[in-house]
Amino acid sequence: MQKGMLIRDRLKHLNKIMGTMVTRELADVGITMPQISVLRKIKEGPLTIGQLSKELYLSYSTVSGIVDRLEREEYIERVRDKEDRRVIWIKITDKFEQLSNSISVMQKEYFTELIKDLSDGEVDNIVRSLQLLITQLEKRIEERT
Repeated sequence: MQKGMLIRDRLKHLNKIMGTMVTRELADVGITMPQISVLRKIKEGPLTIGQLSKELYLSYSTVSGIVDRLEREEYIERVRDKEDRRVIWIKITDKFEQLSNSISVMQKEYFTELIKDLSDGEVDNIVRSLQLLITQLEKRIEERT
């Protein structure tokens, strides 16, 4: 098997494992992966649905539907801009802030906990390898622009 295919397969496998872990944890609190993606972005600061769409590479209508469901659950709220009433900001509510404290995937220590059984050398190797791959991929993107 080609080395490129080995890397591809390992990345797909890693993505599947991480997705399964996160999905199971979120299911316990009734939140989906797309919803947590929106909530994470909004947690960084209020955004409009258009901004969320661009940040998440999702259609406006998809993000609007996710926002509607999150608003019904009172995890987010829509707030009109005070200067331009046409602009509607999406903000996190206190209800989600409290819930997020109980979701380990939302915690800064989440990945630290996942890798706690690895040695410093093993972690350093992973970080170096991932950075090498990122640098290579970024180089390819620049070559094509």
